Amino acid sequence: MAVRTPGTTATLVVSPRGQITLPKPLRARLRLVPGSVLLLREEAGQIVLHPAAVTPVSLYGDEEIERLLGADRVAPRERAVLRRRWGLKAPMRRRRTRG
Repeated sequence: MAVRTPGTTATLVVSPRGQITLPKPLRARLRLVPGSVLLLREEAGQIVLHPAAVTPVSLYGDEEIERLLGADRVAPRERAVLRRRWGLKAPMRRRRTRG
């Protein structure tokens, strides 16, 4: 026996381009706006849609990266204090080779 979750039922028509229109009350209830992303899953011959969580991604240019790196600088003494506080090992020191 199939388990059905309560909700509304609507008849949707697939356009010649393969598109469907979600009813306005449903879009409002789920807070879907133009550009919202949905995940589609086929499950036992049924189509299941889920709103997707989308995280915006920013692209940074070289100048912005340099600015962020400069703002993130920590003095060596302060870095050592933080490493001790967090229980981190000090980085390995490179040995100079004689050549």
